[in-house]
Amino acid sequence: MSTPVNGSRSTTPTKAARVTPVRGILPVDESSLLADRPKPRHKLLHSISVSAAFHAIILFVLSWIYFDLPNHRVLESILSLVVSDKDPSGDNVVIDLREPTEPTVDLAEATIFKDSIVSPDDLDLPVPVALNSESISNLDRGQFEKGVTPPAKSANVKLATTSKSATSGKSASKKGATIEAEVQHLDHFVGRTAVAKAALLKRMGGTDASEAAVARGLVWLKNHQLPDGSWNFYHLVNPRCDCTMPGRMDNNPNGATAMALLAFLGAGQTHETGEYQSEVQQGLDYLLANGLRAEKGICFYGTLTGPPTYYTHGLVTITLSEAFAMTGDARLRPAISGAIDYLAATQDSGGGWRYFPGQPGDTSVVAWQLMALKSAQFSRITVPQKVFNGVDRFMRSVSSMRGSQYSYTPERQLTPTLSMTAAGLLCRMYLDWNDNGGLRAGVRLLDEHGPEPEGMYYNYYATQVMHHWGGPEWDRWNNVMREHLIRTQIRDGHATGSWDVADRHGNIGGRLYMTTLALLTLEVYYRHLPLYQKDRIEIPLLNQAADVKSR
Repeated sequence: MSTPVNGSRSTTPTKAARVTPVRGILPVDESSLLADRPKPRHKLLHSISVSAAFHAIILFVLSWIYFDLPNHRVLESILSLVVSDKDPSGDNVVIDLREPTEPTVDLAEATIFKDSIVSPDDLDLPVPVALNSESISNLDRGQFEKGVTPPAKSANVKLATTSKSATSGKSASKKGATIEAEVQHLDHFVGRTAVAKAALLKRMGGTDASEAAVARGLVWLKNHQLPDGSWNFYHLVNPRCDCTMPGRMDNNPNGATAMALLAFLGAGQTHETGEYQSEVQQGLDYLLANGLRAEKGICFYGTLTGPPTYYTHGLVTITLSEAFAMTGDARLRPAISGAIDYLAATQDSGGGWRYFPGQPGDTSVVAWQLMALKSAQFSRITVPQKVFNGVDRFMRSVSSMRGSQYSYTPERQLTPTLSMTAAGLLCRMYLDWNDNGGLRAGVRLLDEHGPEPEGMYYNYYATQVMHHWGGPEWDRWNNVMREHLIRTQIRDGHATGSWDVADRHGNIGGRLYMTTLALLTLEVYYRHLPLYQKDRIEIPLLNQAADVKSR
């Protein structure tokens, strides 16, 4: 999967540089090569200069490859060697800056693996066996981590400002029972509790209007839940619905249900607290009843083939992990551990995932799997470090410009796109990347480009990056993104509370896909604690050794 909203922000983003080849920069006088007489001194010097320039070019190209220097710096250096200030041929050198096109992925297509040397038939894959809520709960607990409980919730939020910058690393200074938000075992979802939510909403740039939009969106989702507890991207399966723009993907209730539940959970609504306990409970029960046991772990994409597979698995894993972290409901733990086991067992040697087990990854799919891994880790589920190491290896294979830009696949490393850059930067943040200038440059690129009115997938990732980064960049981004979503939400008819599709891939998931992404974007102020904020948010830990609830 995968034009500023505010017309006043017309700054264009940094783009990959391409050079139109120019002939005749280094002319060769062939007659001098055939002459018997010795070369004049000035021609000999000229030949030596040409040779030196040629070898210098080789050295620069090699250094470019080794040190991953930005394209424009290499080109400028090379051109400075072969084109003198007096040489008019330099005027013919054209550097064409063009926005690389991003591949369009049709999530409704059948399994097509034309670009892969491996197909599902080449793999010895286990035959999944259907599970239900009870059978998942009764899985052998010995395979899961024991004796570690999710952190207790604390509504006592302290907002503290320090002078530490985002690029100076992540200190873990402690003040009494207070630790900084980025410490590994802090409750990363505490911002969703009532008191914390109110404080963060005000502190991070939310408004009464943005919260009202979230409330309307949750009502729309409630009205489109099906009797079995699921949601469907093709929302017209609900007989009461006359909303337009249904998704084309009607065979993926797990993915649709997970996205809907994430919007509820992001607003602090669980199956134990809030206004939508019944809806969330039914949705979770549906997901637990529709996992498939594989040889290693649990697969949540069922019998799907093609692009929707790992997107769905990642979404379900995130959903169950967040629900577990927010409630401590022990029923969810075995399913989450099984989902992580499946990801670990099916990770490609290059560190990624795509459409079927073992296939070389793409950045879009990998980003969702990393969020699943981190969500599980935040809920105290053990995730093997080698899996994170693999993801880091994959991210390096798709990065360019010293880690500030990212491409769709390693083969397209030198053609980064905005949406994959946003996803890649967020992945780097969650991998605890020590900024070397690349992160700052990537944030600057997103800041200059701004939100896109027809690019909700890009907006979803970029909003999180800017929120984690903070500072004036976040303020500029948020002021545009927030007001755009409030302004474009539907306010009449059965579609009230939803959003019309405004994304190049949106016709696949339709109105439900668009609405959930918009809601998650408006919940950004409290949904996750900021990772790289210059103004640190500190939260006291209370009753850290709380027991997991048993049912």
